[in-house]
Amino acid sequence: MKTWLVMLGMGIVLLIGGIFALANPFAATLAVTTIVGAVFLVTGVLQAYSVFRDSAAHGRLWHGISALLSILVGVWLLANPLAGTVSLTLIVGVLFLFIGGFRLAAAWGMRSTPFFWLLLLSGAASVFIGIMVFSNLQMAAVSLLGILLAVELIADGVGLIAIGLFLRSR
Repeated sequence: MKTWLVMLGMGIVLLIGGIFALANPFAATLAVTTIVGAVFLVTGVLQAYSVFRDSAAHGRLWHGISALLSILVGVWLLANPLAGTVSLTLIVGVLFLFIGGFRLAAAWGMRSTPFFWLLLLSGAASVFIGIMVFSNLQMAAVSLLGILLAVELIADGVGLIAIGLFLRSR
Protein backbone atom coordinates (compact mmCIF):
# COMPACT_ATOMS: atom_id res chain seq x y z
CA MET A 1 0.00 0.00 0.00
CA LYS A 2 1.31 3.46 -0.86
CA THR A 3 2.42 5.78 1.96
CA TRP A 4 0.18 8.64 0.85
CA LEU A 5 -2.87 6.38 1.00
CA VAL A 6 -1.99 5.18 4.52
CA MET A 7 -1.56 8.79 5.69
CA LEU A 8 -4.81 9.82 4.06
CA GLY A 9 -6.65 6.86 5.60
CA MET A 10 -5.26 7.54 9.09
CA GLY A 11 -6.16 11.20 8.74
CA ILE A 12 -9.75 10.39 7.79
CA VAL A 13 -10.09 7.95 10.72
CA LEU A 14 -8.70 10.53 13.17
CA LEU A 15 -10.93 13.26 11.75
CA ILE A 16 -14.04 11.09 12.12
CA GLY A 17 -12.96 10.10 15.65
CA GLY A 18 -12.53 13.76 16.54
CA ILE A 19 -15.99 14.59 15.21
CA PHE A 20 -17.49 11.76 17.31
CA ALA A 21 -15.56 12.98 20.38
CA LEU A 22 -16.83 16.52 19.78
CA ALA A 23 -20.39 15.21 19.42
CA ASN A 24 -20.16 13.48 22.82
CA PRO A 25 -17.49 15.19 24.95
CA PHE A 26 -18.61 13.38 28.12
CA ALA A 27 -17.94 9.94 26.63
CA ALA A 28 -14.63 11.21 25.24
CA THR A 29 -13.73 12.58 28.69
CA LEU A 30 -14.40 9.18 30.26
CA ALA A 31 -12.31 7.58 27.52
CA VAL A 32 -9.40 9.94 28.26
CA THR A 33 -9.65 9.19 31.98
CA THR A 34 -9.72 5.45 31.31
CA ILE A 35 -6.73 5.62 28.97
CA VAL A 36 -4.73 7.72 31.45
CA GLY A 37 -5.62 5.26 34.22
CA ALA A 38 -4.52 2.31 32.09
CA VAL A 39 -1.24 4.07 31.23
CA PHE A 40 -0.52 4.75 34.91
CA LEU A 41 -1.34 1.16 35.82
CA VAL A 42 0.79 -0.42 33.07
CA THR A 43 3.79 1.86 33.64
CA GLY A 44 3.55 1.32 37.40
CA VAL A 45 3.50 -2.45 36.98
CA LEU A 46 6.44 -2.32 34.54
CA GLN A 47 8.38 -0.06 36.88
CA ALA A 48 7.66 -2.35 39.84
CA TYR A 49 8.78 -5.33 37.78
CA SER A 50 12.05 -3.58 36.95
CA VAL A 51 12.61 -2.68 40.63
CA PHE A 52 12.19 -6.30 41.71
CA ARG A 53 14.10 -7.66 38.73
CA ASP A 54 17.23 -5.52 39.17
CA SER A 55 18.36 -5.58 42.79
CA ALA A 56 21.36 -3.35 42.03
CA ALA A 57 19.28 -0.52 40.55
CA HIS A 58 20.23 2.96 41.70
CA GLY A 59 17.44 4.66 43.66
CA ARG A 60 15.53 1.42 44.06
CA LEU A 61 13.45 2.71 47.00
CA TRP A 62 12.31 5.80 45.10
CA HIS A 63 11.52 3.78 41.99
CA GLY A 64 9.51 1.39 44.14
CA ILE A 65 7.54 4.23 45.71
CA SER A 66 6.97 5.78 42.29
CA ALA A 67 5.79 2.41 40.94
CA LEU A 68 3.39 1.96 43.85
CA LEU A 69 1.98 5.46 43.40
CA SER A 70 1.54 4.92 39.66
CA ILE A 71 -0.28 1.65 40.29
CA LEU A 72 -2.53 3.26 42.91
CA VAL A 73 -3.36 6.21 40.65
CA GLY A 74 -4.07 3.86 37.75
CA VAL A 75 -6.36 1.64 39.81
CA TRP A 76 -8.13 4.68 41.28
CA LEU A 77 -8.72 6.26 37.86
CA LEU A 78 -10.00 2.98 36.42
CA ALA A 79 -12.21 2.26 39.44
CA ASN A 80 -13.54 5.83 39.70
CA PRO A 81 -13.48 7.39 36.23
CA LEU A 82 -15.95 10.13 37.16
CA ALA A 83 -13.91 11.25 40.17
CA GLY A 84 -10.80 10.88 38.03
CA THR A 85 -12.17 13.31 35.46
CA VAL A 86 -12.47 15.97 38.15
CA SER A 87 -8.86 15.41 39.24
CA LEU A 88 -7.53 15.43 35.69
CA THR A 89 -9.57 18.54 34.88
CA LEU A 90 -8.07 20.31 37.91
CA ILE A 91 -4.59 19.40 36.70
CA VAL A 92 -5.41 20.64 33.18
CA GLY A 93 -6.85 23.88 34.62
CA VAL A 94 -3.69 24.52 36.64
CA LEU A 95 -1.60 23.67 33.58
CA PHE A 96 -3.51 26.23 31.47
CA LEU A 97 -2.99 28.91 34.14
CA PHE A 98 0.75 28.25 34.46
CA ILE A 99 1.41 27.95 30.73
CA GLY A 100 -0.64 31.09 30.10
CA GLY A 101 1.28 32.96 32.79
CA PHE A 102 4.60 31.88 31.31
CA ARG A 103 3.48 32.96 27.84
CA LEU A 104 2.38 36.35 29.17
CA ALA A 105 5.76 36.81 30.87
CA ALA A 106 7.53 35.77 27.67
CA ALA A 107 5.38 38.19 25.66
CA TRP A 108 6.31 41.01 28.03
CA GLY A 109 9.97 40.25 27.35
CA MET A 110 9.31 40.34 23.59
CA ARG A 111 7.45 43.68 23.53
CA SER A 112 9.58 45.10 20.73
CA THR A 113 9.19 42.12 18.38
CA PRO A 114 6.40 41.38 15.92
CA PHE A 115 5.61 38.21 17.93
CA PHE A 116 4.51 40.16 21.02
CA TRP A 117 0.81 40.21 20.17
CA LEU A 118 0.67 36.55 19.14
CA LEU A 119 2.30 35.43 22.38
CA LEU A 120 0.23 37.87 24.43
CA LEU A 121 -3.03 36.60 22.91
CA SER A 122 -1.95 32.97 23.29
CA GLY A 123 -1.07 33.51 26.96
CA ALA A 124 -4.26 35.43 27.65
CA ALA A 125 -6.34 32.68 26.02
CA SER A 126 -4.67 30.01 28.16
CA VAL A 127 -5.19 32.02 31.36
CA PHE A 128 -8.81 32.64 30.35
CA ILE A 129 -9.41 28.91 29.78
CA GLY A 130 -7.80 28.14 33.15
CA ILE A 131 -10.08 30.66 34.87
CA MET A 132 -13.10 29.19 33.05
CA VAL A 133 -12.17 25.70 34.28
CA PHE A 134 -12.09 26.86 37.89
CA SER A 135 -15.18 29.05 37.61
CA ASN A 136 -17.34 26.06 36.62
CA LEU A 137 -15.38 22.95 37.55
CA GLN A 138 -18.36 20.58 37.37
CA MET A 139 -19.16 21.50 33.78
CA ALA A 140 -15.50 21.51 32.79
CA ALA A 141 -14.96 18.08 34.39
CA VAL A 142 -17.59 16.41 32.21
CA SER A 143 -16.53 17.99 28.93
CA LEU A 144 -13.11 19.69 28.87
CA LEU A 145 -10.92 16.61 28.45
CA GLY A 146 -13.23 15.25 25.75
CA ILE A 147 -13.22 18.54 23.88
CA LEU A 148 -9.42 18.73 24.09
CA LEU A 149 -9.23 15.16 22.77
CA ALA A 150 -11.64 16.03 19.95
CA VAL A 151 -9.63 19.09 18.93
CA GLU A 152 -6.40 17.08 18.98
CA LEU A 153 -7.91 14.26 16.90
CA ILE A 154 -9.35 16.70 14.37
CA ALA A 155 -6.05 18.63 14.12
CA ASP A 156 -4.06 15.42 13.71
CA GLY A 157 -6.54 14.13 11.15
CA VAL A 158 -6.38 17.29 9.08
CA GLY A 159 -2.58 17.26 9.32
CA LEU A 160 -2.30 13.66 8.15
CA ILE A 161 -4.79 14.27 5.33
CA ALA A 162 -2.66 17.22 4.20
CA ILE A 163 0.51 15.10 4.36
CA GLY A 164 -1.17 12.29 2.44
CA LEU A 165 -2.38 14.62 -0.29
CA PHE A 166 1.03 16.27 -0.47
CA LEU A 167 2.75 12.89 -0.84
CA ARG A 168 0.25 11.90 -3.53
CA SER A 169 0.96 15.03 -5.55
CA ARG A 170 4.73 14.41 -5.54
